[in-house]
Amino acid sequence: MGEDETDRIEKASDVDSGEQLNSPEEQDVPMQTDEPVLEGEQCMRVTENDFFKDNACIEVARCSWDRPVRQNYLQGCRWSPDGTCVLTTVNNDGMHIVELPTDLYSNDSVSEDRPVNLLTSAVHVKEGGLVYDFAWYPGMNSAQSETCCWIASRQHEPIQLWDAYTGKLRCSYKGYDQYDEVEAALSLAFAPLNGATIYGGYKKSIKSFDTNVPGRELSTWRTKSTASCMAIASSMPQTVLFGSWNRSISALDTRSGECLPVGNYTPENSHTAGVTCIVFAPDNEELFVTGARKDPKILLWDIRHLTQPVQTLQRTCATNQRIHLDFSPMGQWLVSGDTRGILHGWNLRELDEEGRPKELLFPLHWDCLNGVSFHPHSPIMATSSGQHHFPSVARDIENGEPHASATEEPTEKEAKVENSLTFWWIGKALFSDE
Repeated sequence: MGEDETDRIEKASDVDSGEQLNSPEEQDVPMQTDEPVLEGEQCMRVTENDFFKDNACIEVARCSWDRPVRQNYLQGCRWSPDGTCVLTTVNNDGMHIVELPTDLYSNDSVSEDRPVNLLTSAVHVKEGGLVYDFAWYPGMNSAQSETCCWIASRQHEPIQLWDAYTGKLRCSYKGYDQYDEVEAALSLAFAPLNGATIYGGYKKSIKSFDTNVPGRELSTWRTKSTASCMAIASSMPQTVLFGSWNRSISALDTRSGECLPVGNYTPENSHTAGVTCIVFAPDNEELFVTGARKDPKILLWDIRHLTQPVQTLQRTCATNQRIHLDFSPMGQWLVSGDTRGILHGWNLRELDEEGRPKELLFPLHWDCLNGVSFHPHSPIMATSSGQHHFPSVARDIENGEPHASATEEPTEKEAKVENSLTFWWIGKALFSDE
């Protein structure tokens, strides 16, 4: 991508590195490929029993936005399906793609003394409104430029498909409201098997689009609540799970248009605030997890028994910001950040004395840890940090002076503003004897 696109093609496969990008005329069509989706499990070099085995996360690379007064906090991160780069959004600074350091492509272990790579964005789409949601094309492969793209929904904009090599807009998918005016999608999802369909969640509807035919929606399903987040399992491609700001979770059958409720509004069977995250377990798609804003509960559900969750986990979530969840590629681990900058990791294969998944805690960031994403086939994890800080607690790093009132002294907590995308090694580690 960017200046290193040829290098990244060589790293992704052994094909000829002279493959060219699409011409501007060809970019009018999002993608035309029959290549199969890469299977991350086939590339797994280590078992997930080795994850967090030494109770340590080794920082291997970092990209920072260092001026707190500009409120450049990050809003989540996601690895590309081929594992070559990470896509993230930055408040007031658009969307960024950051590439994985080359030496980590073949490593089986990492020393704690390894220098931390300071990274810069390979691709930058400048700020054009608040980004509501984004998603990689599931068949993305760096050796095939036509598949290297992602979708994003921004404030006052239709769903847009972006080229991951050039950062240019390829096409748009327009959803219309009851007044026949274009509205912005609040959540996004690709059809998991082949990415042939894009689903957008709106205030009172869910709409589908043909990925290869930009323009107006194909189908619309009316809903009683806003689809603030969505998830689709590859084993159930006709079922869309979506959460809403009114705390409800629903399962939409796209064949019949019927919506089934998930849980209810009782305290033990629901969240206490708007649902902001839904993720399916990759190994067992009968299990999915949900999280909500300003709600410490993480609920694990079984798709076969939707009346109540099978497990309730806890984290610190004291912000309206979306705090992401993620499963490891083979489903053994579930991770979440929290507003204290601590990473929560639950081993779903091992239970404690109370019958709950064993939990590990890692203090990784000074600020809110809002994004977590496992590498698809290596023991590497990406995290993103930051949150909105009011002017009284923001600091201008260039001048080193706090912006606080004359009668108030900045507290220790106020000084810890961190906006960064960080890569962590979570597999086998080499420690010094000292």
